[in-house]
Amino acid sequence: MHSGRIHTSVNAYGINKDLPFFENMEQYISVKISCLYDYHTDHDFPKFARECSQYLTEWQGERIVQRATLMDPEAILDMALRYLSGCGTMRRSPDGALYVLDSFTDRNCDPARYVGDVAPRSIMAQAHSCAARAYLDKFMATPAELVDFAADERRFSRPQELRSGTGQSPLANFSRAIHHANESVKLGLVSPIVLRVGLMMRDLGAQLGVDVSQMERSRRFRPLWRAVTRRLEELYTEERKKQAKVERKPNEYVCAAEGCGIGANGRAALRACSGKCPPDLKPHYCSKECQKKDWPRHKPICKAGASGKLPSMLDSDKASALKLFELGEPEEGESDESVAEGTQKPQIVQESDAGENTGDKPMRYTEPGAARTISIPAPNAPGGSIQITSNTLDPESMKALRDAASNSMNGDAPS
Repeated sequence: MHSGRIHTSVNAYGINKDLPFFENMEQYISVKISCLYDYHTDHDFPKFARECSQYLTEWQGERIVQRATLMDPEAILDMALRYLSGCGTMRRSPDGALYVLDSFTDRNCDPARYVGDVAPRSIMAQAHSCAARAYLDKFMATPAELVDFAADERRFSRPQELRSGTGQSPLANFSRAIHHANESVKLGLVSPIVLRVGLMMRDLGAQLGVDVSQMERSRRFRPLWRAVTRRLEELYTEERKKQAKVERKPNEYVCAAEGCGIGANGRAALRACSGKCPPDLKPHYCSKECQKKDWPRHKPICKAGASGKLPSMLDSDKASALKLFELGEPEEGESDESVAEGTQKPQIVQESDAGENTGDKPMRYTEPGAARTISIPAPNAPGGSIQITSNTLDPESMKALRDAASNSMNGDAPS
């Protein structure tokens, strides 16, 4: 479930045997790297581990709590890291971390501990990044972990949980992770965990049939989508540079699997990757076996940030999930040519009630594929029309949708 996650890679290093090493300190270091630093940061791991050990030695248990009680933002943030990692005397508890982080993110928490109006911008960004991690942990939790987390929800009785109720659906937790990741980006921090949340959101959109290529115009989470897009472009640029260094004969096509060596007169004789990687980065293979062999190398390009299978979602949650992918108007300074005109949110209409919206013609769906676009007359829209794009509706259903919308605008919708 957790394979392929976005993280900061580190090599294996020897640790000084005299270095105090606390329980779950390795998780503490991992959480700190994934939540508090920009994803470009290259860490000197032995030095970082030594600094963490020294800090934990100096600020154990009661001492860090005392600092947090005095409304020290750094101490409050560190308590959240300890809850997220289970380091030291605190067992791992996403809800414990969220309770602590409410001091930064929730004005409805106890006023005596709210520091969101005085904490530095950098710490506020880190707090939102940590909150994204906490909600993502809840979203990805196993059934056994969910039992413990539900008990923690009752134990900490956070204002947000009291307002919305305990035992929220996985989608509710993921939505909150997206919100906090987006806030972190707005405050200037794109951490590894923020990118992971954004890339998982992209995977979810693809599963729901959303045209993710349009999502830089997201109405609610535009900063996060743009951070994800920049990261994907970085990955693609790095791969193009690698491929540019590979010397090949101009007219020779070779299976991309390392060590295979089978060539062809043209790429049509080889099997192309069917994933969503850019066309110029698609590898070609002589067989399924070679494709499987090469997958560990190609996966970071083809499925950047993929986190494995997403938790199952109730049918009742899917309509709510689509609201995460609503599009908005272009920002000031963006030209009309730079973005598509459509501003409609993607929708899924059940066949049983689709006739209410499309003149009694049921919607028909296809497997996600090439996106189709249709224009719907809209006198008040720029250019006099709105474009609807879908990669799951068949052409007849899209025409029925257009006709129903036109009839509605003309005042002669079916009764």
